[in-house]
Amino acid sequence: MSARILVVDDKPNIRQLFAKILRELGTVVTADDGRLALALLEESRFDVVLSDIRMPELDGHALLAEVRRRANPPEVILMTAYATVESAVEALRHGAFDYLAKPFDPDEARAVVGRALEKRGMEPLIPSPARAAGTGEWQGLVGDSSQMRELFALLERVAPSVAPILLLGESGTGKELLARAVHGRSPRASKRFVALNCAAIPDNLMEAELFGYAKGAFTGANLARAGIFEESDGGTLFLDEIGEMRRELQAKLTRALEERAIRRIGESEERPVDVRVVSATHRDLPALVAQGAFREDLFYRLNTCIVRVPPLRERTGDLRLIVDHVLKQRAAGGKPFEVTPAAMEALAAHTWPGNVRELRSAIERAVLLADDGRIVRASLPPEIATLGGDGEPSPVDFSDLSYRDAIERLRVDGVRRYVEALLRRFQGNVAAAAEHADVERESFYRLCRKHGVSPNDYRSDREPPKSKP
Repeated sequence: MSARILVVDDKPNIRQLFAKILRELGTVVTADDGRLALALLEESRFDVVLSDIRMPELDGHALLAEVRRRANPPEVILMTAYATVESAVEALRHGAFDYLAKPFDPDEARAVVGRALEKRGMEPLIPSPARAAGTGEWQGLVGDSSQMRELFALLERVAPSVAPILLLGESGTGKELLARAVHGRSPRASKRFVALNCAAIPDNLMEAELFGYAKGAFTGANLARAGIFEESDGGTLFLDEIGEMRRELQAKLTRALEERAIRRIGESEERPVDVRVVSATHRDLPALVAQGAFREDLFYRLNTCIVRVPPLRERTGDLRLIVDHVLKQRAAGGKPFEVTPAAMEALAAHTWPGNVRELRSAIERAVLLADDGRIVRASLPPEIATLGGDGEPSPVDFSDLSYRDAIERLRVDGVRRYVEALLRRFQGNVAAAAEHADVERESFYRLCRKHGVSPNDYRSDREPPKSKP
Protein backbone atom coordinates (compact mmCIF):
# COMPACT_ATOMS: atom_id res chain seq x y z
CA MET A 1 0.00 0.00 0.00
CA SER A 2 1.61 3.27 -1.15
CA ALA A 3 1.87 6.28 1.10
CA ARG A 4 -0.60 9.15 0.71
CA ILE A 5 0.38 12.72 1.59
CA LEU A 6 -1.97 15.70 1.88
CA VAL A 7 -0.41 19.16 1.43
CA VAL A 8 -2.50 22.11 2.67
CA ASP A 9 -1.49 25.68 1.81
CA ASP A 10 -3.33 28.69 0.41
CA LYS A 11 -0.39 29.57 -1.87
CA PRO A 12 -0.35 27.71 -5.23
CA ASN A 13 3.45 27.89 -5.60
CA ILE A 14 3.95 26.15 -2.25
CA ARG A 15 1.48 23.40 -3.18
CA GLN A 16 3.23 22.91 -6.53
CA LEU A 17 6.65 22.79 -4.87
CA PHE A 18 5.62 20.10 -2.39
CA ALA A 19 3.82 18.10 -5.06
CA LYS A 20 7.16 18.01 -6.90
CA ILE A 21 9.59 17.33 -4.06
CA LEU A 22 7.40 14.76 -2.28
CA ARG A 23 6.22 12.68 -5.21
CA GLU A 24 9.03 10.18 -4.76
CA LEU A 25 7.61 9.41 -1.29
CA GLY A 26 4.08 8.55 -2.36
CA THR A 27 0.85 9.96 -3.78
CA VAL A 28 0.58 13.71 -3.12
CA VAL A 29 -2.82 15.45 -2.96
CA THR A 30 -3.11 19.21 -2.36
CA ALA A 31 -5.76 21.46 -0.80
CA ASP A 32 -5.88 25.27 -0.68
CA ASP A 33 -7.54 25.58 2.74
CA GLY A 34 -8.22 23.66 5.93
CA ARG A 35 -11.90 23.00 5.25
CA LEU A 36 -11.18 21.34 1.91
CA ALA A 37 -8.49 19.30 3.66
CA LEU A 38 -11.05 18.01 6.19
CA ALA A 39 -13.39 17.06 3.33
CA LEU A 40 -10.57 15.14 1.62
CA LEU A 41 -9.77 13.38 4.90
CA GLU A 42 -13.39 12.25 5.09
CA GLU A 43 -13.22 10.78 1.59
CA SER A 44 -9.77 9.15 1.56
CA ARG A 45 -7.01 7.73 3.71
CA PHE A 46 -3.92 9.87 4.25
CA ASP A 47 -0.76 8.98 6.15
CA VAL A 48 0.73 12.45 6.50
CA VAL A 49 -0.82 15.93 6.46
CA LEU A 50 1.59 18.79 5.77
CA SER A 51 -0.16 22.08 6.52
CA ASP A 52 0.65 25.75 6.70
CA ILE A 53 -0.25 27.37 10.03
CA ARG A 54 -1.48 30.74 8.82
CA MET A 55 -4.46 30.26 6.49
CA PRO A 56 -7.89 31.90 6.16
CA GLU A 57 -11.02 30.10 7.32
CA LEU A 58 -9.37 27.20 9.17
CA ASP A 59 -5.73 27.61 10.20
CA GLY A 60 -3.14 24.92 10.79
CA HIS A 61 -3.63 24.73 14.56
CA ALA A 62 -7.38 24.23 14.13
CA LEU A 63 -6.79 21.64 11.42
CA LEU A 64 -4.38 19.80 13.72
CA ALA A 65 -7.01 19.72 16.47
CA GLU A 66 -9.63 18.34 14.07
CA VAL A 67 -7.27 15.70 12.70
CA ARG A 68 -6.24 14.55 16.18
CA ARG A 69 -9.89 13.82 17.06
CA ARG A 70 -10.06 11.11 14.41
CA ALA A 71 -9.43 7.43 14.95
CA ASN A 72 -5.94 6.46 13.74
CA PRO A 73 -5.16 10.04 12.67
CA PRO A 74 -2.44 10.78 10.10
CA GLU A 75 0.79 12.38 11.22
CA VAL A 76 0.60 16.18 11.00
CA ILE A 77 3.54 18.43 10.10
CA LEU A 78 3.00 22.19 10.40
CA MET A 79 4.92 24.82 8.48
CA THR A 80 5.02 28.58 8.83
CA ALA A 81 7.04 31.66 8.05
CA TYR A 82 5.34 33.64 10.77
CA ALA A 83 5.07 31.64 13.98
CA THR A 84 7.74 31.91 16.62
CA VAL A 85 9.64 28.90 17.85
CA GLU A 86 7.37 28.86 20.89
CA SER A 87 4.30 28.56 18.65
CA ALA A 88 5.84 25.69 16.71
CA VAL A 89 6.80 23.87 19.90
CA GLU A 90 3.25 24.43 21.16
CA ALA A 91 2.02 22.58 18.06
CA LEU A 92 4.30 19.65 18.91
CA ARG A 93 2.83 19.48 22.37
CA HIS A 94 -0.65 19.27 20.85
CA GLY A 95 0.22 16.26 18.76
CA ALA A 96 2.01 17.52 15.65
CA PHE A 97 4.75 15.18 14.44
CA ASP A 98 7.14 18.00 13.56
CA TYR A 99 7.26 21.46 12.03
CA LEU A 100 9.04 23.24 9.17
CA ALA A 101 10.07 26.88 9.27
CA LYS A 102 9.90 28.76 5.96
CA PRO A 103 12.10 29.20 4.04
CA PHE A 104 12.90 25.51 4.34
CA ASP A 105 15.39 23.22 2.67
CA PRO A 106 13.60 20.81 0.27
CA ASP A 107 15.81 17.95 1.46
CA GLU A 108 14.89 18.70 5.06
CA ALA A 109 11.18 18.80 4.16
CA ARG A 110 11.48 15.48 2.33
CA ALA A 111 13.34 13.96 5.28
CA VAL A 112 10.73 15.11 7.82
CA VAL A 113 7.86 13.68 5.77
CA GLY A 114 9.86 10.48 5.25
CA ARG A 115 10.29 10.05 9.01
CA ALA A 116 6.56 10.62 9.53
CA LEU A 117 5.84 7.87 7.01
CA GLU A 118 8.32 5.57 8.70
CA LYS A 119 6.54 6.12 12.01
CA ARG A 120 3.35 4.81 10.37
CA GLY A 121 5.21 1.83 8.95
CA MET A 122 5.07 3.19 5.40
CA GLU A 123 7.93 2.92 2.92
CA PRO A 124 8.59 5.65 0.32
CA LEU A 125 8.03 4.71 -3.32
CA ILE A 126 11.72 5.38 -3.98
CA PRO A 127 13.51 5.06 -0.65
CA SER A 128 16.86 6.81 -0.31
CA PRO A 129 19.38 4.03 0.36
CA ALA A 130 22.11 4.50 2.93
CA ARG A 131 25.25 3.68 1.04
CA ALA A 132 28.30 2.32 2.73
CA ALA A 133 30.72 4.96 3.90
CA GLY A 134 33.50 5.65 1.43
CA THR A 135 31.41 5.50 -1.76
CA GLY A 136 30.82 9.25 -2.02
CA GLU A 137 27.36 9.15 -0.47
CA TRP A 138 26.11 8.49 3.04
CA GLN A 139 22.51 8.78 4.18
CA GLY A 140 21.71 10.97 1.18
CA LEU A 141 24.71 13.26 1.81
CA VAL A 142 27.32 13.46 -0.94
CA GLY A 143 31.05 14.02 -0.98
CA ASP A 144 33.91 12.08 -2.53
CA SER A 145 36.79 14.14 -1.18
CA SER A 146 39.11 12.48 1.30
CA GLN A 147 37.77 14.72 4.08
CA MET A 148 34.16 13.67 3.48
CA ARG A 149 34.97 9.98 3.04
CA GLU A 150 36.75 10.03 6.40
CA LEU A 151 33.87 11.97 7.98
CA PHE A 152 31.24 9.50 6.68
CA ALA A 153 33.31 6.54 7.86
CA LEU A 154 33.70 8.03 11.35
CA LEU A 155 29.99 8.84 11.74
CA GLU A 156 29.02 5.38 10.46
CA ARG A 157 31.12 3.86 13.26
CA VAL A 158 29.85 6.07 16.07
CA ALA A 159 26.19 6.30 15.02
CA PRO A 160 25.11 3.05 16.76
CA SER A 161 26.53 4.22 20.11
CA VAL A 162 25.01 6.61 22.66
CA ALA A 163 28.16 8.75 22.83
CA PRO A 164 27.68 12.52 22.47
CA ILE A 165 28.91 13.98 19.19
CA LEU A 166 30.21 17.52 18.73
CA LEU A 167 30.10 18.82 15.15
CA LEU A 168 32.44 21.73 14.47
CA GLY A 169 32.17 23.73 11.27
CA GLU A 170 31.14 26.94 9.60
CA SER A 171 27.56 27.95 9.01
CA GLY A 172 26.01 26.17 6.04
CA THR A 173 28.28 23.11 6.03
CA GLY A 174 25.36 20.76 6.76
CA LYS A 175 25.84 20.03 10.46
CA GLU A 176 22.13 19.47 11.12
CA LEU A 177 21.83 17.14 8.11
CA LEU A 178 24.76 15.14 9.49
CA ALA A 179 23.11 14.99 12.91
CA ARG A 180 19.89 13.72 11.32
CA ALA A 181 21.90 11.15 9.37
CA VAL A 182 23.53 9.92 12.59
CA HIS A 183 20.08 9.58 14.15
CA GLY A 184 18.85 7.67 11.10
CA ARG A 185 21.72 5.16 11.37
CA SER A 186 21.31 4.67 15.12
CA PRO A 187 19.08 2.27 17.10
CA ARG A 188 17.09 5.39 18.03
CA ALA A 189 15.92 5.99 14.47
CA SER A 190 12.34 5.01 15.29
CA LYS A 191 12.22 7.67 18.02
CA ARG A 192 12.15 11.43 17.63
CA PHE A 193 14.90 13.70 16.40
CA VAL A 194 14.46 17.14 17.98
CA ALA A 195 16.54 20.13 16.90
CA LEU A 196 17.02 23.39 18.80
CA ASN A 197 19.01 26.39 17.60
CA CYS A 198 20.46 27.84 20.80
CA ALA A 199 21.20 31.15 19.08
CA ALA A 200 17.61 31.63 17.93
CA ILE A 201 15.88 31.27 21.32
CA PRO A 202 15.77 34.33 23.61
CA ASP A 203 17.72 33.79 26.83
CA ASN A 204 14.62 34.16 29.00
CA LEU A 205 12.88 31.30 27.14
CA MET A 206 15.78 28.88 26.76
CA GLU A 207 15.44 27.13 30.14
CA ALA A 208 11.72 26.55 29.59
CA GLU A 209 12.38 25.18 26.11
CA LEU A 210 15.02 22.78 27.39
CA PHE A 211 13.43 21.54 30.60
CA GLY A 212 9.76 22.58 30.53
CA TYR A 213 7.82 23.99 33.46
CA ALA A 214 5.06 23.22 35.94
CA LYS A 215 1.65 24.87 35.95
CA GLY A 216 1.87 28.14 37.84
CA ALA A 217 5.68 28.19 37.78
CA PHE A 218 5.57 31.82 36.62
CA THR A 219 3.09 34.38 35.35
CA GLY A 220 1.39 33.05 32.26
CA ALA A 221 2.22 29.38 32.95
CA ASN A 222 -1.42 28.29 32.88
CA LEU A 223 -0.57 24.75 31.80
CA ALA A 224 2.35 22.43 32.49
CA ARG A 225 4.69 21.94 29.53
CA ALA A 226 7.34 19.38 28.73
CA GLY A 227 10.69 20.62 27.45
CA ILE A 228 12.58 19.29 24.47
CA PHE A 229 14.57 16.89 26.66
CA GLU A 230 11.35 15.06 27.45
CA GLU A 231 10.13 15.38 23.86
CA SER A 232 13.27 13.66 22.58
CA ASP A 233 13.27 10.95 25.28
CA GLY A 234 14.55 7.74 23.70
CA GLY A 235 15.70 9.65 20.64
CA THR A 236 18.25 12.27 19.64
CA LEU A 237 18.49 15.91 20.71
CA PHE A 238 20.41 18.21 18.37
CA LEU A 239 21.67 21.41 20.01
CA ASP A 240 22.81 23.72 17.24
CA GLU A 241 25.03 26.72 17.98
CA ILE A 242 25.75 25.39 21.48
CA GLY A 243 28.51 27.98 21.82
CA GLU A 244 25.87 30.74 22.07
CA MET A 245 24.24 29.32 25.22
CA ARG A 246 24.69 31.53 28.26
CA ARG A 247 26.86 30.20 31.05
CA GLU A 248 24.08 29.92 33.65
CA LEU A 249 22.18 27.48 31.43
CA GLN A 250 25.37 25.61 30.61
CA ALA A 251 25.55 24.55 34.27
CA LYS A 252 21.99 23.20 34.20
CA LEU A 253 22.60 21.41 30.90
CA THR A 254 25.75 19.83 32.33
CA ARG A 255 23.81 18.48 35.30
CA ALA A 256 21.06 17.10 33.05
CA LEU A 257 23.65 15.23 30.98
CA GLU A 258 25.48 13.92 34.04
CA GLU A 259 22.36 12.80 35.93
CA ARG A 260 20.38 11.80 32.82
CA ALA A 261 17.47 13.58 34.45
CA ILE A 262 15.80 17.00 34.24
CA ARG A 263 13.73 19.12 36.58
CA ARG A 264 10.96 21.25 35.15
CA ILE A 265 10.84 24.87 36.28
CA GLY A 266 8.69 25.03 39.40
CA GLU A 267 9.04 21.33 40.25
CA SER A 268 11.21 19.74 42.94
CA GLU A 269 11.35 16.19 41.59
CA GLU A 270 13.62 15.10 38.76
CA ARG A 271 12.37 13.21 35.72
CA PRO A 272 14.66 10.61 34.12
CA VAL A 273 15.39 11.08 30.41
CA ASP A 274 17.25 8.93 27.91
CA VAL A 275 18.58 11.28 25.25
CA ARG A 276 21.51 11.06 22.86
CA VAL A 277 22.91 14.59 22.40
CA VAL A 278 24.50 15.79 19.18
CA SER A 279 25.70 19.39 19.38
CA ALA A 280 27.18 21.77 16.85
CA THR A 281 28.86 25.14 16.70
CA HIS A 282 30.89 27.38 14.41
CA ARG A 283 32.66 28.86 17.45
CA ASP A 284 36.08 27.85 18.79
CA LEU A 285 34.94 26.11 21.98
CA PRO A 286 38.42 25.50 23.45
CA ALA A 287 39.09 29.23 23.07
CA LEU A 288 35.77 30.03 24.76
CA VAL A 289 36.69 27.65 27.60
CA ALA A 290 40.02 29.45 28.03
CA GLN A 291 38.19 32.78 28.13
CA GLY A 292 35.73 31.50 30.74
CA ALA A 293 32.78 31.94 28.35
CA PHE A 294 32.07 28.20 28.07
CA ARG A 295 32.12 25.68 30.93
CA GLU A 296 34.97 23.23 30.77
CA ASP A 297 32.91 20.41 32.32
CA LEU A 298 30.18 20.84 29.67
CA PHE A 299 32.79 20.89 26.90
CA TYR A 300 34.14 17.53 28.05
CA ARG A 301 30.59 16.17 28.33
CA LEU A 302 29.91 17.07 24.72
CA ASN A 303 33.21 16.23 23.05
CA THR A 304 33.36 12.43 23.41
CA CYS A 305 33.47 12.39 19.61
CA ILE A 306 34.53 15.61 17.88
CA VAL A 307 33.84 15.79 14.15
CA ARG A 308 35.13 18.69 12.08
CA VAL A 309 32.94 19.41 9.07
CA PRO A 310 35.07 20.97 6.31
CA PRO A 311 33.93 24.13 4.53
CA LEU A 312 33.14 23.81 0.84
CA ARG A 313 36.23 25.81 -0.17
CA GLU A 314 38.39 23.02 1.30
CA ARG A 315 36.73 20.34 -0.79
CA THR A 316 36.15 22.02 -4.13
CA GLY A 317 36.48 18.62 -5.81
CA ASP A 318 33.01 17.85 -4.45
CA LEU A 319 31.47 20.91 -6.12
CA ARG A 320 30.36 19.18 -9.31
CA LEU A 321 29.14 16.16 -7.35
CA ILE A 322 26.94 18.34 -5.14
CA VAL A 323 25.62 20.32 -8.12
CA ASP A 324 24.69 17.12 -9.94
CA HIS A 325 23.07 15.74 -6.78
CA VAL A 326 20.88 18.82 -6.33
CA LEU A 327 19.92 18.91 -10.00
CA LYS A 328 19.01 15.23 -9.97
CA GLN A 329 16.69 15.86 -7.05
CA ARG A 330 15.10 18.82 -8.80
CA ALA A 331 14.57 16.86 -12.00
CA ALA A 332 12.70 14.15 -10.04
CA GLY A 333 12.02 11.97 -13.06
CA GLY A 334 11.61 14.85 -15.51
CA LYS A 335 13.99 16.27 -18.06
CA PRO A 336 17.52 16.52 -16.60
CA PHE A 337 19.18 19.90 -16.23
CA GLU A 338 22.36 20.87 -18.04
CA VAL A 339 25.00 23.21 -16.61
CA THR A 340 26.91 25.09 -19.27
CA PRO A 341 30.73 25.27 -19.01
CA ALA A 342 30.55 29.04 -18.42
CA ALA A 343 28.11 28.57 -15.53
CA MET A 344 30.25 25.84 -14.01
CA GLU A 345 33.29 28.08 -14.38
CA ALA A 346 31.53 30.81 -12.38
CA LEU A 347 30.49 28.32 -9.68
CA ALA A 348 34.05 27.05 -9.38
CA ALA A 349 35.41 30.60 -9.07
CA HIS A 350 33.20 31.48 -6.09
CA THR A 351 34.62 31.08 -2.56
CA TRP A 352 31.28 29.94 -1.05
CA PRO A 353 31.28 31.74 2.32
CA GLY A 354 27.83 30.23 2.90
CA ASN A 355 29.13 26.75 2.06
CA VAL A 356 26.80 24.00 0.82
CA ARG A 357 23.71 25.91 1.92
CA GLU A 358 24.70 28.81 -0.33
CA LEU A 359 25.50 26.45 -3.21
CA ARG A 360 22.16 24.68 -2.91
CA SER A 361 20.34 28.01 -2.83
CA ALA A 362 22.22 29.20 -5.91
CA ILE A 363 21.38 26.04 -7.87
CA GLU A 364 17.72 26.12 -6.85
CA ARG A 365 17.50 29.72 -8.02
CA ALA A 366 19.22 28.78 -11.28
CA VAL A 367 16.70 25.99 -11.84
CA LEU A 368 13.83 28.46 -11.54
CA LEU A 369 15.44 30.76 -14.14
CA ALA A 370 16.71 28.04 -16.48
CA ASP A 371 15.34 27.95 -20.02
CA ASP A 372 14.83 24.52 -21.60
CA GLY A 373 16.70 22.88 -18.75
CA ARG A 374 19.93 24.80 -19.42
CA ILE A 375 21.60 26.56 -16.51
CA VAL A 376 23.67 29.39 -17.92
CA ARG A 377 25.80 32.02 -16.24
CA ALA A 378 22.87 34.48 -16.24
CA SER A 379 20.77 32.00 -14.24
CA LEU A 380 23.12 32.25 -11.25
CA PRO A 381 22.96 34.82 -8.43
CA PRO A 382 24.65 38.09 -9.49
CA GLU A 383 27.58 37.81 -7.08
CA ILE A 384 28.43 34.44 -8.67
CA ALA A 385 27.45 35.10 -12.28
CA THR A 386 29.88 38.01 -12.45
CA LEU A 387 32.88 35.79 -11.68
CA GLY A 388 35.20 34.78 -14.48
CA GLY A 389 37.64 31.95 -14.77
CA ASP A 390 40.25 33.83 -12.75
CA GLY A 391 37.82 34.45 -9.90
CA GLU A 392 37.67 38.20 -10.62
CA PRO A 393 34.35 39.92 -11.20
CA SER A 394 33.35 40.68 -14.74
CA PRO A 395 30.69 43.21 -15.72
CA VAL A 396 27.09 42.05 -15.98
CA ASP A 397 25.35 42.92 -19.22
CA PHE A 398 21.83 43.55 -17.95
CA SER A 399 20.63 43.92 -21.53
CA ASP A 400 20.94 40.14 -21.81
CA LEU A 401 18.32 39.73 -19.08
CA SER A 402 14.58 40.19 -19.01
CA TYR A 403 13.26 43.05 -16.90
CA ARG A 404 12.04 40.55 -14.28
CA ASP A 405 15.40 38.76 -14.05
CA ALA A 406 17.32 42.03 -13.86
CA ILE A 407 15.11 43.31 -11.02
CA GLU A 408 15.47 39.98 -9.21
CA ARG A 409 19.26 40.18 -9.48
CA LEU A 410 19.31 43.68 -8.08
CA ARG A 411 16.90 42.77 -5.27
CA VAL A 412 18.85 39.71 -4.10
CA ASP A 413 22.15 41.57 -4.30
CA GLY A 414 20.67 44.53 -2.42
CA VAL A 415 19.31 42.38 0.42
CA ARG A 416 22.66 40.62 0.83
CA ARG A 417 24.52 43.95 0.92
CA TYR A 418 22.05 45.29 3.50
CA VAL A 419 22.53 42.26 5.76
CA GLU A 420 26.30 42.54 5.43
CA ALA A 421 26.19 46.27 6.23
CA LEU A 422 24.16 45.67 9.41
CA LEU A 423 26.47 42.91 10.59
CA ARG A 424 29.48 45.08 9.90
CA ARG A 425 27.93 47.99 11.78
CA PHE A 426 27.03 45.88 14.83
CA GLN A 427 30.17 43.70 14.67
CA GLY A 428 28.30 40.43 14.16
CA ASN A 429 25.76 41.04 16.95
CA VAL A 430 22.64 39.50 15.40
CA ALA A 431 20.30 40.68 18.17
CA ALA A 432 21.35 44.31 17.65
CA ALA A 433 21.22 44.01 13.84
CA ALA A 434 17.75 42.44 13.96
CA GLU A 435 16.48 45.13 16.33
CA HIS A 436 17.80 47.87 14.05
CA ALA A 437 16.16 46.17 11.04
CA ASP A 438 12.91 45.81 13.03
CA VAL A 439 12.68 42.06 12.41
CA GLU A 440 12.73 39.03 14.70
CA ARG A 441 16.18 37.61 15.47
CA GLU A 442 15.31 34.25 13.91
CA SER A 443 14.09 36.01 10.76
CA PHE A 444 17.43 37.82 10.53
CA TYR A 445 19.25 34.49 10.95
CA ARG A 446 17.21 33.10 8.05
CA LEU A 447 18.20 36.06 5.89
CA CYS A 448 21.83 35.35 6.72
CA ARG A 449 21.48 31.67 5.83
CA LYS A 450 19.53 32.41 2.65
CA HIS A 451 22.19 34.81 1.36
CA GLY A 452 25.21 32.84 2.55
CA VAL A 453 26.30 35.40 5.13
CA SER A 454 27.89 34.25 8.39
CA PRO A 455 27.51 36.65 11.36
CA ASN A 456 30.63 35.12 12.86
CA ASP A 457 32.70 36.68 10.06
CA TYR A 458 31.79 40.13 11.36
CA ARG A 459 32.52 39.64 15.04
CA SER A 460 34.70 42.30 16.62
CA ASP A 461 37.53 39.86 17.25
CA ARG A 462 37.79 38.93 13.56
CA GLU A 463 38.81 40.82 10.46
CA PRO A 464 35.60 41.71 8.58
CA PRO A 465 35.47 40.21 5.09
CA LYS A 466 35.53 42.44 2.07
CA SER A 467 32.12 43.10 0.63
CA LYS A 468 31.38 41.29 -2.57
CA PRO A 469 31.15 43.45 -5.65
